[in-house]
Amino acid sequence: MAGQETPHDVRLRRDPGPRPIMMTTDWIRKHRDDLIDFVMELVATPSPNLPGDERAVAKAITAHLRRLDMDGFEIAAKEPHRPNVIYRLAGRGDGPTLMLCGHSDTKPVGDGEQWRSDPMKPVIRDGKMYGLGTTDMKGAVAAMIYAVAALKQTDAPLHGDVLLVVNADEERTMTCGSEFLATDYGIKADVCLLGEPSGIDGPEFEFLHLLSRGLSCFTVRVLGTQMHSSLSDRMPSVNASIVMGEVLHRLDRELKLTFEPHPLCASPTTNLGVRIEGGVGYGVYPGSAAFQSDIRTLPGMSRDQLERDLRSCLESISRDYPKARIDLTFEEPPLDWFAPSQVEADHPLVGALLDAAQQVLGRRPELSAFPGGTDAKNFQVEAGIPTIPSFGPGWLPLAHGPNECVGVEAIVQAAQMYAIAAMSYLRA
Repeated sequence: MAGQETPHDVRLRRDPGPRPIMMTTDWIRKHRDDLIDFVMELVATPSPNLPGDERAVAKAITAHLRRLDMDGFEIAAKEPHRPNVIYRLAGRGDGPTLMLCGHSDTKPVGDGEQWRSDPMKPVIRDGKMYGLGTTDMKGAVAAMIYAVAALKQTDAPLHGDVLLVVNADEERTMTCGSEFLATDYGIKADVCLLGEPSGIDGPEFEFLHLLSRGLSCFTVRVLGTQMHSSLSDRMPSVNASIVMGEVLHRLDRELKLTFEPHPLCASPTTNLGVRIEGGVGYGVYPGSAAFQSDIRTLPGMSRDQLERDLRSCLESISRDYPKARIDLTFEEPPLDWFAPSQVEADHPLVGALLDAAQQVLGRRPELSAFPGGTDAKNFQVEAGIPTIPSFGPGWLPLAHGPNECVGVEAIVQAAQMYAIAAMSYLRA
């Protein structure tokens, strides 16, 4: 909980000393304006997913790496238009490798009329930067880059490597981003930190999220009788749209999921009817209607058990609609089952981040669960890299919506905390 030390804090705390910390944080503060300008440049560089093309933003990132004397980066790509940028800052010893990671893509703008300002032309108002991708998560990407630059420029005492990764394709399937890096590319590190926004309904950096919930997406379709609508009162018929609505309502009331509550998150979240479709149009009695849904899952849950729970409930409901057919289909991988992941509270990087937050923010964030899915699924589950899913500037509720914003000072604080935590974790 906030203000409390984890069981191994005292043992795990590794203070790199005041002078290296001061030199590094002062460097970041000195380059504050450059950092904020860089965030604005990234926000002004479109990278919406869909359609999914991160070449322009990767070009902006690599150009800035060169300006920061961070040559030697690598571009790894499954598809030419989906580049992942990788840079390694080598330490002085054979210590562990810390991976700092953020994604370069964003959701599409959506309804631009709901924005108070142009989402592709970032503006600063009342200490906040507004624009698409500010909070999710170009602010954190820039902060990580400047944290690594500060470590390099101040010759920070690192006895292990810092691996900086800016990956593509997080906002959709992840196949060209973290999945590719975790499997085909074979990325390796001892621990990973994702800079996803960690504010929910309080201040920025409200939480340090150790658990990333999973995701399962599926469709329930009802098949009825399609025919000329003028005959619906004269011939036996099943209105698929009406039955679908009743099935949706009953599934919401009657579905019982099999799970064990987690200390950081009591239950999964079921979102029924995130998309609904039905019928053909005027004059046609609806013979097919469907709703799509997603469930945010907890560690210990499985796809097989989730499917059994859904089918059991739908079979019970279907007995009341014998003339209709009710089908359940899961999305194609990876959206059918996106595994949850977690890092234990006594991991050394957790203590390092909490200490860094105390130094920069004057408080220690509460340990919690990130509500959504993240790249942790691939880095931890597929590549075996323990991954902290979220500690970054911004507020998750503002992501994927109009008037997305991030605190300007929070970007600078993020860079400082990332640098301090890296020095602590990588100290001999």
